[in-house]
Amino acid sequence: MQLRRLMIVLAICIVGLVVAAFGMYRSWQNFTSGGLFGILSSHGHYMMVDGTSTTVTLDHKAERIVAVGPNVADLVSELAGDSVVATTAAPYQVTNTVKQRVAPDVNAIVALKPDIVIIEDGAESIELVSPLREKGVKVALLREPATVKDVEDQTRNVGKLLGRESKADSLIATMMNYIRDTESLRFAHRDDPKQTVAVYNENGLYGKPKTLIADMLTYVGVDNAAAKSGVKQSNFGTKADLIKADPDVIIVPMDIHAPDYNRDAIYANYYNDPVLANLKAIKNKKVAIVSTDGLLAKSYHIGRGIYTIAQVVYAR
Repeated sequence: MQLRRLMIVLAICIVGLVVAAFGMYRSWQNFTSGGLFGILSSHGHYMMVDGTSTTVTLDHKAERIVAVGPNVADLVSELAGDSVVATTAAPYQVTNTVKQRVAPDVNAIVALKPDIVIIEDGAESIELVSPLREKGVKVALLREPATVKDVEDQTRNVGKLLGRESKADSLIATMMNYIRDTESLRFAHRDDPKQTVAVYNENGLYGKPKTLIADMLTYVGVDNAAAKSGVKQSNFGTKADLIKADPDVIIVPMDIHAPDYNRDAIYANYYNDPVLANLKAIKNKKVAIVSTDGLLAKSYHIGRGIYTIAQVVYAR
């Protein structure tokens, strides 16, 4: 009899515990779906730490994006497409068409009612950051990437902020595929003498230390003419620096989509310049025009730029 009573009491306790647990579970569901916890869990889901060390957060997926600068225009139009309502400059990629242009002006940008403004690091554009934030506009500043890894990280972080992580992963994968193809070319020519490459146009000699071009050339597996000639202080080396480096290959970044682009005239400027006549690249006809959209666009397209340089360098 006592055993039966004990069993009944035990059964009642178990039922009570089950009911209590279920009640606690329902209460937790109600709590997490609303109230303070709900606010905290549903807001600030999209975030990144920007170039000003500010944690930028969005409480919803960005649908109205303004891009300030051509590199940012490239990146965000690739990531978010039609959600980019305006840019201050044309993207490097001609396929990334954004219908509206906006002046790099605080009031003009505010009038577009953006969810987020992504700003490319630059002397003029950086001055927009504080005034826009003072007007309550969400702003993320992107510092100029100095390495391929910087480009990868920046692409991934902006993808997280805009709620386009899978697209960002896809862009990064594309870049890395080009780099893997470059590694295959390097391996196939592993016994070739190492060549010196100059990235040079009317602006001067690119590739001073701690710049993206300098890092890109390391992936190609060549000596950097700018480093070889000692370019350190200014952004670009001079023609004298180019001559000093005596490169095996000269890569000429050009906007091949520009209305006044003239391929033959550009090559003639190099091959017919008496000052350059004794350079190895001139003698061996190793001057190559490469589109700026793969070489100077500081976005995932640099993977294509790296591979294009490698194709020129390792061509038979």
